Amino acid sequence: MRKVYLFAFLVALGVVALLTPVVLAWSRRLQLYDQPDGERKVHNTPTPRTGGIAIAIGILVPLIGLALYGNDFSETMQRDQQRLVAFLGGFAAILALGVYDDIKGVGAWGKLGVQALVGLVLWQSDLRVDHFSLFDHPYHIGLWSLPLTILWVAGFANAMNLIDGLDGLAAGVAVFASVALFGIAQIDAVPMLQLIAAVTGGAALGFLLFNFSPALIFMGDSGSMTLGYVFAVAGLWSASRRASALALVLPLLALGLPLADTAIAFVRRALSGKSPFQSDRLHIHHRLVARGLTHRQAVSVLYGMCAVLTGGAIALRATEDVEIGAALVGVTLTVIVGLRWWLTRKR
Repeated sequence: MRKVYLFAFLVALGVVALLTPVVLAWSRRLQLYDQPDGERKVHNTPTPRTGGIAIAIGILVPLIGLALYGNDFSETMQRDQQRLVAFLGGFAAILALGVYDDIKGVGAWGKLGVQALVGLVLWQSDLRVDHFSLFDHPYHIGLWSLPLTILWVAGFANAMNLIDGLDGLAAGVAVFASVALFGIAQIDAVPMLQLIAAVTGGAALGFLLFNFSPALIFMGDSGSMTLGYVFAVAGLWSASRRASALALVLPLLALGLPLADTAIAFVRRALSGKSPFQSDRLHIHHRLVARGLTHRQAVSVLYGMCAVLTGGAIALRATEDVEIGAALVGVTLTVIVGLRWWLTRKR
């Protein structure tokens, strides 16, 4: 099994590494650039923004290859055929949404509409959260299951989108989250989730070769929303197999940085009377740069936070202690809020 995971990881990495220059040349030929605006965006030169296409293909190639080749994974995929079809259908829809947004542009409500539709399809395919247990006490969500599933999908997809503000940041966050997902899936003995984690980590790392500062290409919404969607489905898949509160806490902790930053941004905008979807340069990565750090230094600081969260998520799954999990989530939020407060102070 380990050889298969390593093979899938290397295939995803290799496909993205080989395909990204092709996408880069294609984007330049069609002039599909992310133009600097001098306000919200931090880059100073027009940069191609369709790298998410390479990331998506890198994730799909090893998955489809293993599905077509007779092996243990193809049998596993057949047993989970309903969920796998829903996952791939949603994957295609989110990717198409992102590509269209990168080329033509889509409003916030349009994105939410597609994400809600994808969440509905996942919910109907039993990729949902309808009950969980806490301290050996079962809780049934009932009618809240559908809106929670939709919120889960939209939250993860948009969190990865909003954190994609510095060269290499979103791709690096995806690598750390993939490590956390792989470790948790290994403890849970869920081969399909291990495979998804391996190919997602390989694709993100392959893209990082071209996206780390100074970036040659951006992943765009096609990449950030697709990566967020993959982690959202992984969390739902894990929660549907193991009805524990930890199954919900772990993905929240593994992606604690983008999720917390997104939640804080929405609250901040709402309190100031602005639309929660209005873009600004007040995210944590923007504040680090404004504080005087270079792009690479700011990204390195946030990588360090992701590494701690990754270790915490894996350790939490190994101990299965809900109280420790709650403490880790609390500490994570405290550190992020505290860091943001420090960054807003004058030098």
